[in-house]
Amino acid sequence: MACLTSIQDDDIRDNFTQAVDSIEIAAARFAEQAMRSEVHTLNPLEFRPEDSGLGLPLKITSDDLSKKLYDQRMAKMGSPGRAIYDLIKLAPQNGLCPLCGVRKVGTLDHYLPRATYSALSVTPLNLIPACSECNRFKHDKRPTKEEEQTFNPYVDDVTESQWLLAVAEEGAPATVHFSVGNPTGWPNTLIARARYHFEVYKLGELYSHHATTEMSAIRRLLRQFYSIQGSLGVQTHLKDCEASAREHNTNSWKAAMFAALANNEWYCEGGFDVLAF
Repeated sequence: MACLTSIQDDDIRDNFTQAVDSIEIAAARFAEQAMRSEVHTLNPLEFRPEDSGLGLPLKITSDDLSKKLYDQRMAKMGSPGRAIYDLIKLAPQNGLCPLCGVRKVGTLDHYLPRATYSALSVTPLNLIPACSECNRFKHDKRPTKEEEQTFNPYVDDVTESQWLLAVAEEGAPATVHFSVGNPTGWPNTLIARARYHFEVYKLGELYSHHATTEMSAIRRLLRQFYSIQGSLGVQTHLKDCEASAREHNTNSWKAAMFAALANNEWYCEGGFDVLAF
């Protein structure tokens, strides 16, 4: 309704107003299925006004909801709904994208794409604060089965279980590779969703890049620990770093990286100092 306040044409405003009840019903259906992890069961045709999917004939189209409502009256700077848009962007802790956990939030991503679920164009539960890269990677993907549902940070609480793993490999220099594990108590479908999320947002590549930079930054410090306490000193320090990182975020790439490095005997015995020539 905030988005409609700037519409000067009475007929156009009335056309949108007549859709309010249908939009609210569509949002409630989405919320119900999201809580059940069953958004893949939602038929796109039932969320498009031109297909009479909203329950009654309406004088607006999907293009109206996607562009005239969301683009022009919510996402656009200075538009009447922009304050709500900005408020949603501020939701994540520390302003970090909840999809990758690394980059800064810069936009809102439609969990179910507005191109096919236009009735959810301005539904807050469908608007995920995201970095531009994650938004681009997902694009218009929509789940067609349960395993293809990426995590929705509003309803999917996967912060308690450790699902992100890493392995350190010998090399000049050493490298760290990330993957999704099999958390105890997780059903196979949730594990599959975690792997799909990991794949869609290209988290393996992102985290490995950051790990390489971090390993270079701590090399001098590890050299000092090694000169005083040997490999045990290096390993103890890495485990302390892991514990600190997990206290902040159980599944942070740093926590997984430090765990992998601490568990690699070659790395702790001096592998951290092996450089490419």
